[in-house]
Amino acid sequence: MIDDPVRIVEADVQPFSLRLSRPWQSARGVLHRREGWLIRLVDAEGISGMGECGPMPEAGTESAARAGRSLGEWSSRLPGRTVAQAWEDLESDGPGPAARCALESALLTIGARRKGLPIARLLNPAAPSVVRVSGNIGIADDGLSERAADAVRRGFGILKVKLGIGEPRQERRDLHRLLEDLPDGILLRLDANGAWDAGTAADWLDCLAGMPVESLEEPVSEPNPAVLETLQARASFALALDESLPKFISMGLTSRLPVRRLVVKPMVLGGLCPALGLAATGSELVVTTTVDAAPGRWMAAHLAAALDSGLAHGLDTGGWLAEDVGAGPVIDRGRCRLFG
Repeated sequence: MIDDPVRIVEADVQPFSLRLSRPWQSARGVLHRREGWLIRLVDAEGISGMGECGPMPEAGTESAARAGRSLGEWSSRLPGRTVAQAWEDLESDGPGPAARCALESALLTIGARRKGLPIARLLNPAAPSVVRVSGNIGIADDGLSERAADAVRRGFGILKVKLGIGEPRQERRDLHRLLEDLPDGILLRLDANGAWDAGTAADWLDCLAGMPVESLEEPVSEPNPAVLETLQARASFALALDESLPKFISMGLTSRLPVRRLVVKPMVLGGLCPALGLAATGSELVVTTTVDAAPGRWMAAHLAAALDSGLAHGLDTGGWLAEDVGAGPVIDRGRCRLFG
């Protein structure tokens, strides 16, 4: 994809550590800071590209130690290589997913700038300039309805709620309380983060029947294909693979996936191009981030546009950061404009 013959003359890696504005909670734990590295590549003509490496092993990336070692090794060997050679190296012998995402992002940025194109249009000439975005309103708790009302006022039509963290009966009460005030036409995107066994997941699907649910991510702790296929047949809405997706990919099971939707995270899949390859599965594809800093969110937004799925993407994660390394994509009225 990148055939640039100009040589890379500089590769600089800098760490970052960002405070979160509030804890990021899931069934797998609580995150208080977002840490990683930025890599900046510069070619001989002064064109630069930056990529973000934000390892999050609980989401499916390599460890921070492994990611740091990989970036250090690549930053020492890239100067003197052409951009095209660096791309070939990445394709044939790439590092773990978070480090690969950073390197790919930097190279794609250089390639897009040389052609005078947005990254989304480099990947897909027909990519739209605006994508839909879902609003993330956190966990099911006493403040859920208030946060939902605020998200609706800000123009979001799809609201994401995390389940599987509190006591199940209380979570159902919080969800029913939310529905009492939810305006017509607003849909819920639910995420169980693999907190349930198959029986609990089936009970939840029965409970959710008739509710304005758009999808449910990771309903079971053991993502057995047969179990997921049975649950998808029971549900009237899409079930989605998220954290378990890398497992299905590594096992070569993408030709016959048991659910309708895939949640693709560039940081977990190793960049934008591996995620684009999943379009061949015929699944619904939704892009989101791993609470990324600004460069990672920009890359996720360009991937969302390149996929052009028409679905709302999980790009509204910048508000979880109390500080950032730069300006990220602006979300306005449930839309993100990338260019134009």
